[in-house]
Amino acid sequence: MQLTFRDVEKAFEVNEKTLYQWLNARAMPAVKANDQYYFNSVEVLEWALKNRIPLTPGALALSEKIRHTEDVFSAALARGGIYSGIAGDTREEIFSRLIELLPLPDAVDRGVLKGMLLSREQSGTTAIGGGIAIPHVKHPVILAGMEPVLGLFLLDHEIDLNAPDGQRVHTLFVIMSASFKGHLSLLSRLAFCLQDENVRSVLARRTEAGPEEIQTAFQVAESKMVRKI
Repeated sequence: MQLTFRDVEKAFEVNEKTLYQWLNARAMPAVKANDQYYFNSVEVLEWALKNRIPLTPGALALSEKIRHTEDVFSAALARGGIYSGIAGDTREEIFSRLIELLPLPDAVDRGVLKGMLLSREQSGTTAIGGGIAIPHVKHPVILAGMEPVLGLFLLDHEIDLNAPDGQRVHTLFVIMSASFKGHLSLLSRLAFCLQDENVRSVLARRTEAGPEEIQTAFQVAESKMVRKI
């Protein structure tokens, strides 16, 4: 979804000065044409996550033009599953394990999918800080026809994924969607949920909290989002 300067100002509830500061000092992604800035909604949301920009109801609504159902995120998480004790010392080892565990259609070539995830990391880390990373493919067309899937993986020890805050990663959310709109909807809802106090608390207790408690925390947080938009 293409956004104008005014769209972003309004969505994030900031003034012109703040938005220019984001562009010039914080590398907010944009394209300038004919003296006008244009923004890609997926890139803006990923940037906001990495830079810990608070997501307003207006920012969330950018990706909620199509679906307003309550369980977009929590349903995808239920399909993808929550896994703990994921072992591995390198990005390649971890991603191999993630792809092996994700419930995907037989038609999906897991080797190709792993290569796409690694390729995405080479163009820029998907670690967003706070010990969290969100690996995803750039071109979801290979997953056409499948229901959105989101897997939550808790590592048995932290690894370095070049996070912007320098913190080692302990938690990964893997988004698999058949469309860019679906990807953006999942990403926006994840971003909103990660701001929730109960979600932050349950992830901080990730070694003690069970899958049911984690799932419930996200479901409750998502229901708050639906009431806002």
